[in-house]
Amino acid sequence: MKLPKAKITRFDEGGETEILRSELSIGFIEYKIRSNVKNLKNFVRATQKGERLVHIQTQKFINRYSGEQKSNSKITYHLYLKAVEYTILELYRMVEIYHHEFIAHVIDDYEIDLSRSPKFDECKKLLKEAGIYISKINGFESVLELRNITNDLKHAFIQEYSLSKTINLKSFRQFDRKMLVEMTNKYLSEVPAYILNLAEEINMKYPKI
Repeated sequence: MKLPKAKITRFDEGGETEILRSELSIGFIEYKIRSNVKNLKNFVRATQKGERLVHIQTQKFINRYSGEQKSNSKITYHLYLKAVEYTILELYRMVEIYHHEFIAHVIDDYEIDLSRSPKFDECKKLLKEAGIYISKINGFESVLELRNITNDLKHAFIQEYSLSKTINLKSFRQFDRKMLVEMTNKYLSEVPAYILNLAEEINMKYPKI
C-alpha cells in the first residue's frame, strides 16, 4: 500500500513555484490515536471483567455440586495479562505506522509499503537524513522500552527471564507479570504524546500550505 503525500503547485507572477507539502493535521492524528487507545483500554477492561465473571460462576458450580463448601481460590488472570501483552504489541505497531507515514510525508518520491516496511533503526536513520531527530523527541525513551518489550514478547522462549533483562531486574525471579500492567499504563499515555510531538516537530521544519 502506497501512502500518498498531499502536494500543491502554486502559480504567481513568477510562474510555477515549487511543490509544497501540506501540514500534518495534528487534530486528526490526535483523534485517531485517542480512538485507538480508548478501544485498547476497553478491550483490556472487558477481558478482565469477563475472566472474573467466569471464575465466579465456576466457583458457584463447584460449591453447589462438590458436596462441600470450598473457599474461592485466587483468580489467575491469564486472559487479562494476554490482553495487556496485546495492547503493548498494538501500541508499538501504532508507532511503526506513524513513523512510516511521516517518512512518506517528509521524503519526496519515497514509497512506503507497510507489508515490507523499514525497521525501527532504518526509520530513525531516514528521519535523521530529513533533519528529524526522533531521539530528541519527548517520549522517545518510552518508545525504546516499548520496542524492547515487544521484541521480548514476540521472540522470547522464557518471557519472564527476557523481560527481566529489558527492565533491568537483578534476577528474573523478581519479575511479576503485574509489572507489565503498570508499564502499559505509562505507555498508553507517553506513546501517543511522542507521536504528536514528532508530528509537531515535522510541521515546524517543513513548509506548509
